[in-house]
Amino acid sequence: MTDDPDLRAEEVAAALAAQKQIAPGFEGISPQPLEHAYAIAGRVRNRRGGRRVGLKVGFTNRAIWPVYSVDRPIWGVVYSETLIEQDQAVEASRFSLPRIEPEIVLGLSCAPEPHMSLAECADCVDWIAPGFEVVQSIYPDWKFSVADAIAAQGMHGCLVLGEKVSASPKVLAGLSAIPVDLMKNGHSVETGVGANALDGPLHVLHHLVSLLPSSDALQAGEIVTTGTLTDAWAVAAGESWSAQFGGVMKGAVTVQFT
Repeated sequence: MTDDPDLRAEEVAAALAAQKQIAPGFEGISPQPLEHAYAIAGRVRNRRGGRRVGLKVGFTNRAIWPVYSVDRPIWGVVYSETLIEQDQAVEASRFSLPRIEPEIVLGLSCAPEPHMSLAECADCVDWIAPGFEVVQSIYPDWKFSVADAIAAQGMHGCLVLGEKVSASPKVLAGLSAIPVDLMKNGHSVETGVGANALDGPLHVLHHLVSLLPSSDALQAGEIVTTGTLTDAWAVAAGESWSAQFGGVMKGAVTVQFT
């Protein structure tokens, strides 16, 4: 891989646009590969264009870190055109090696700041909702480094948003205990719980705020999807997926792949 972020950004952007595979290449990049990766990700976003509506946090589920050879959460951008209501079908061929993740989504009433405590970050949350993030890999066999994942826009494909629930104190206090049952074509494939995402969605938000440079800070009205509560499962055209959530967010999110 080239050390030139412009050349790598061009390669990543082209792969994402064409749903084609490219080789990962951050091994051996020094001295600060994550900063280099986020620089590339920013250039990819500039080439892509589009209106940002929030952020996604990836790899918050520590249980799956060994599966993907990662060791920390990452972040990427959610765009207006990648935010989908759950009654819309999703075309699987739009994405490269797509997988699905059940997640808890937060809607912000005000902008959280790095100096804030966990409780103060919670006060910035206006609503929560069940969601599905469709993630993708431009790297063969889903093999990559953390830096490669960052450069590829945090692996974001699209976000399917379910029905919103007002973020009352009771709801916020119960986020970590929310159970989820992930189902494919009506059959359960895996279960999870809110605490699987970095001990809970509010912890994810608090961690994210500490990661962001001021130029990418969260704003009032934006959303944050807080990471998968199960492993990421491969999807294909013709499949119907649903996630049944319980606890303080009883409800479901569904998506049909075409």
